[in-house]
Amino acid sequence: MNKKLAGFLAAALCAVTSAASAAPPPIDIGEAVQLTLKDNAALRSLRQELVKAQAFKLQADGTLLPSVSAGGTIDTQREPQTTDGSDRSGSRSANATLEQVIYSGGKNSAQRAQSPQVKTIAEMAVADGENSAVGELYARMYDVQHKKKQIEAEHDAVATSELHLRQVTQMAKLGLANKLEVIRAGQQLATNTANLATARGLHETSVISLMNYMAIEPQQRREVVGELYEPAISGDRMESLALAEKFRADRLQLQEQLRYQENQIKIERSGMLPKVTAGLSSGWSNPYRQQDRSSDSWRAEVSIAVPIFDRNVTRSAVISARAVREQDQIALEQKTLDIKSEVETAWSDIETSLRSLRASEKALELAKETLRLAEVGYREGVTPQLDLLDAQSSLTLAQLEYNRAQYSHLIAVVALKVTEGTVIQWNGR
Repeated sequence: MNKKLAGFLAAALCAVTSAASAAPPPIDIGEAVQLTLKDNAALRSLRQELVKAQAFKLQADGTLLPSVSAGGTIDTQREPQTTDGSDRSGSRSANATLEQVIYSGGKNSAQRAQSPQVKTIAEMAVADGENSAVGELYARMYDVQHKKKQIEAEHDAVATSELHLRQVTQMAKLGLANKLEVIRAGQQLATNTANLATARGLHETSVISLMNYMAIEPQQRREVVGELYEPAISGDRMESLALAEKFRADRLQLQEQLRYQENQIKIERSGMLPKVTAGLSSGWSNPYRQQDRSSDSWRAEVSIAVPIFDRNVTRSAVISARAVREQDQIALEQKTLDIKSEVETAWSDIETSLRSLRASEKALELAKETLRLAEVGYREGVTPQLDLLDAQSSLTLAQLEYNRAQYSHLIAVVALKVTEGTVIQWNGR
């Protein structure tokens, strides 16, 4: 019997050890950034723009090459017998054509010039998406850590309430406290317990949201490691603006879009310019009734087409292309202004959040001291219970406010790094 029990315990221990070893490891901010850049659905979709740019390059490079086509026919018919005894007629033929555009009015050269621009636009779109995605990831990671801090604060409140309830209950047995005080302590504990349950639910929801952003299944979610902290801040508004002008991919994308549109105007304008094409064709035919009279033929030509009037189609297209270029110019000017405003706003938010953090830090220190004095006074019978309960609640609120201030300050710093376009290179410190 003892051997069976020992075997059962050994098997259970192996199962527990195996389950523990199979559990996914915790994840930190560095790995989270890598997973987001690799697996985030929006970024994976955005990278298809690079594939489209490669397809555009294939098409643009193809304008330097000739077009080649080949064809053939076999025609067989049955007719009444002729004098030579044959009742079959028809023919066989084959042909091949080669055509090369010599001059397209500037359309082909403009399209080839657009090819690297399309690639750059796609790369800038991806870079901008990655910058925004990592900024969002930091916000979600810090939200998880904020929710974890809320759990800790509410757990401390529950522990304090449980201790106070035990003390009041004991004091009531000794005649040092009344039933009302016991009820109040119980109410405080119930409230704090409910708040703890809510905090745990919010934390779990926040973790699931973070995992979804990194394309991790809810059942495979991993523990998030890290703490709220006060990041080091360096630089000033002018340095941030210089970084934004250098690294903001959305601004660089608009600059390249403007150059792309210049070539698009050339493409539209080519509709009313001459076209020069060279062609070469060769053919072979052999009628069934004239097996010995097969023939070959070939033809070479150079054609020039000069448009005279296309019912204003080209003119309309050129006007539209110029309007798009003007819109791109306006968008670039507005983006430059937006970046300046975003940098100014980001620094203002950092300064505000830092002042709030300092104030909440001081308020937390005072709340701790207030609770200490209230506990001493209550034990000595000089502080009413209501003051003690109020001090307990005030400490929990002060702790939650301090955590919220830390989180807000971190988010303000992340917003600055996103505005600068440097959040991916930022190490979170």
